[in-house]
Amino acid sequence: MPYCPKCDMEFVEGVTVCSDCGGPLVESEEVYKKMKQEEDSFKKAPEQMDALPPEEEGSSSPDDDFLKNWGKKSAVHPGVYVDAAQRYEDRKSSASAFYIIGGVITVFSAVCWAGIIHLALLVRIVLTIIGVGSLIIGYKTQKEAKALAPEIEKENERTQTIIQWFVDTYTGEELDSQVHSEHPDLSPEELSLKRYELIQDLLVTSHDLPDPVYVDALSEDIYGKLYGKD
Repeated sequence: MPYCPKCDMEFVEGVTVCSDCGGPLVESEEVYKKMKQEEDSFKKAPEQMDALPPEEEGSSSPDDDFLKNWGKKSAVHPGVYVDAAQRYEDRKSSASAFYIIGGVITVFSAVCWAGIIHLALLVRIVLTIIGVGSLIIGYKTQKEAKALAPEIEKENERTQTIIQWFVDTYTGEELDSQVHSEHPDLSPEELSLKRYELIQDLLVTSHDLPDPVYVDALSEDIYGKLYGKD
């Protein structure tokens, strides 16, 4: 089930954003724990490498190259950006799911209270609480979705304005010239990473963009417009 690491909550299938904190969900709690273990192992890797004897100059192992590339990619891609439109759709889906679940459980508990189905008193109370609670959560989530609706057009306009400003101000050739002036000998993969880093730097220094994930999403769109499938 989708899982929010920040709130330690699980959600129904199809939901991609936490209804409480608005953060993106991971596939499951088990997947998050595995990612956390891998992240911890990468953090310990530099310490383990420092403990190894120095290698001859110019030599490198596959593990060294992997760690270096992983570090560069992590710097360029800090996470997945979820725009207002996606958050709106996720909350609508989540609200619908809570309404359906809450409605079914509430109707079933009403049937139990009517004596048509005989269940223990404690079970009926628990079912009633779950049903009503689900309906309340669905209502709150629906209100959050409505509150997000006005932000969609505003965010889209801001995004398109920033992207248009960038492609009107800079060209791919200008960025490559600046990259090559600082790093003359780059492989195609390294050049791609340096382009991303330069685009990110120009965005951050020219606009008030405190969210690195949003900057990364903008950088990908701008990269595609400047360099296409290159």
